[in-house]
Amino acid sequence: MYFYASIGDIRDKIENYTNTYHKGANFPDILREIFNEKPCLENKTPLSDIRSLLQMDDELFLQKIRDLYFRFPKTLIYDDEHFDVVPSASALTVINQFFGTRSFIHLHDCFEIDYIFRGECELSFLDEKRVLTEGDFCILSPYTNHDMTLLTKDSCIFPILIKEQVSDFFKKLLSDSAEPNYLLFKTNVSYEVRDIMKRLFLEKFRYDKYVDRCTIYWLNLLFTNILRNYQTYSQFSSYKSGPDYAPILRYIQSHYDTITLPRLSEIFHYSVPYLSKIIKKSTGKNFKQLVNETKMRKAIYYLEETDFSIEDISGMVGYSSSDHFYHVFRKAQGMSPQQYRKNYLDLNLRDKIPEQMGKDAERILEVIRGSG
Repeated sequence: MYFYASIGDIRDKIENYTNTYHKGANFPDILREIFNEKPCLENKTPLSDIRSLLQMDDELFLQKIRDLYFRFPKTLIYDDEHFDVVPSASALTVINQFFGTRSFIHLHDCFEIDYIFRGECELSFLDEKRVLTEGDFCILSPYTNHDMTLLTKDSCIFPILIKEQVSDFFKKLLSDSAEPNYLLFKTNVSYEVRDIMKRLFLEKFRYDKYVDRCTIYWLNLLFTNILRNYQTYSQFSSYKSGPDYAPILRYIQSHYDTITLPRLSEIFHYSVPYLSKIIKKSTGKNFKQLVNETKMRKAIYYLEETDFSIEDISGMVGYSSSDHFYHVFRKAQGMSPQQYRKNYLDLNLRDKIPEQMGKDAERILEVIRGSG
């Protein structure tokens, strides 16, 4: 299930937060606020006339994209720990970076391509900082600590995130003799690059079965144009591919409710026996144990932190029947899901009673002193 949030609503919420608290906003928290205020956008797919946006100049284009709706998985409302920026069924995605969101050093298991559409931003890359300006186009390899911060409210970046297992072109590009982690192209505000970038960005809002195919097409066209016209680039540091098991484990943790070992082997292009060996070597557990433990952690989270029914939780964590969920949960925890929730709530209530009694006693003393 999905919910939808417009670019305009997200921008306004972030601006209100930064004006109120004078610090960067946490993006998932902003989405939760929007979801709570506009639950009507949960089950429909509002679309704008995307084709008309391509005919606009840059200024009007940036104004009108406020009306576009990003689609997010509903699970993000309750759990952002395992949120995949790139949807599980997609090879890549294009997003809009928002001014005023919290900056922090992070890394991805995918390639990140940042195009500075307008203004300036500061790239923190390993141990260095660099200001990128309008028309700059940079590529960051996976597993590289970095942060990209918009420097002005009017600045705009369209990051492209590409899964490592489908990005052989970029691996080759970033694996020459100099072994760079980071490539920077200066496109000098090229009209062609900006036009293709707009089309690539807008394609992600169509939400139909052709999206992935079209975005890959526009990405190939974009890089063909850049390599043809902008062969001078800067490169930094050394490319070091992440360990084989890192993206595999992260994928399991993000898709524990549906993933199977044969499907995992298809996604990462390993045989089932070799994939099993990687998982066992890196975790000490086999695939089934790893998935079951992940399901159990999520089930416990939902029992403790939400009021979802046991049947709903059973489906959310990937069990086809609630009877099977009951059996597995009881075997792992020594009690039924209902009893676990009751024990947790009772324990929390007992912890709160002394605290509340202390507050009540203080109020009574205040009354007595006042009457004296």
